[in-house]
Amino acid sequence: MKFSFQSCIILFFVSVIGFTSCKKLDDEPVRTGATLISRLYVSFSDYDQNNSALKNMMIIDPADTTNLDNIYQYLSPAKGGGPILFDAAARAIFQASVTAQDTFLQVIPFANEIYGIPGNAGAIGYTGFTNVRGLAYYTYAQQNGTSGSVTTPFLLAVTNRGAGNSMLYAISTPSGKVGSKGGAPIIDKQINLGTIVPSSLTLLNSITSDSNEKLVLVGFNNEGTENKSGFAVYSQLKQELIDRARDTIVASTRFTPMMKVYINGKTGLGSVSYAPKKNLLAVTSGSEVLFFKDPNTLFSGSTDKTVAPDYVIGGANTGLVKPWGVAIDDRTDQGKFFYVSDLTNRTISRFPLVSLSEGNVKPDIAAKTYGSMTPNYIFLDAREANNF
Repeated sequence: MKFSFQSCIILFFVSVIGFTSCKKLDDEPVRTGATLISRLYVSFSDYDQNNSALKNMMIIDPADTTNLDNIYQYLSPAKGGGPILFDAAARAIFQASVTAQDTFLQVIPFANEIYGIPGNAGAIGYTGFTNVRGLAYYTYAQQNGTSGSVTTPFLLAVTNRGAGNSMLYAISTPSGKVGSKGGAPIIDKQINLGTIVPSSLTLLNSITSDSNEKLVLVGFNNEGTENKSGFAVYSQLKQELIDRARDTIVASTRFTPMMKVYINGKTGLGSVSYAPKKNLLAVTSGSEVLFFKDPNTLFSGSTDKTVAPDYVIGGANTGLVKPWGVAIDDRTDQGKFFYVSDLTNRTISRFPLVSLSEGNVKPDIAAKTYGSMTPNYIFLDAREANNF
């Protein structure tokens, strides 16, 4: 049988259409290179025991475009969303609760990592997990002979239960502790913080060449008769978690701050964002957001000191009344913003980083509300390149 030229052309197009129609929907979009990530995780403090469908977590993805409307809502088991954290190595979201009756830390792996869709949550339960004020993720890497390195992850949590009763908890391999499976002890270390009453928890890169060494920053308020606010700086994290034999309870006399950094004239410290590439640290305070340059120098030494912030964001133009959560986009080139949640206005605001020196600066887009929900803690997952 002979085919005309026209018939061959028709057959070609039919074949192409047939081949295309057989592609699976989940093959789209085709990702052939690096994908930029800008996902803002929002933990809502709202909780109603009579409304089990109240979605208390949200992901704004992407967060660095012309609006903050592209959202994915998620129903977390947390009874009122508190501190929230995402770690790319863990491939999971961690969330604590703000209610005293909830003694669980939620571990939420991704159901779809490419599109940032959370899967089913699991819980790590312990009676001490109340009034959590901060979460951090610490990984210890060691060489395993000639076969490569082995990494041990720790989920850290600080609690505010008053002087003498506030703790820093360390949970190794947290994904394996979900539901108390395997019979492993839930807590590796329960470190008493003595007179420190935590308001936040942050890990800073150490100035040493050992990537396993981290400085631990624990924010605090109302210290002493002068009601000072600032940060206690600890340098013994690796020593306590790795070098010492496992000890469930650690006295405050063994885990002591190498120094305290007080913030002159500022009170009511809230959550913190650390941006090592931008060389910035931010903390909310009253009606303002405070920024400090060169955190590694600021928090080095062995003598207590009092400092002033390098930049203060506040005033009528900002629209901020009671800022609480803060997140800096730390990407070298694409990182252009920082984000703030406000407990009174129930808003998420985005500000340009280039305007830090202006102080009373307007958000680069209108502050966003999400119904009657109150955005509490926030966390930004911003990656310059992630190859899926």
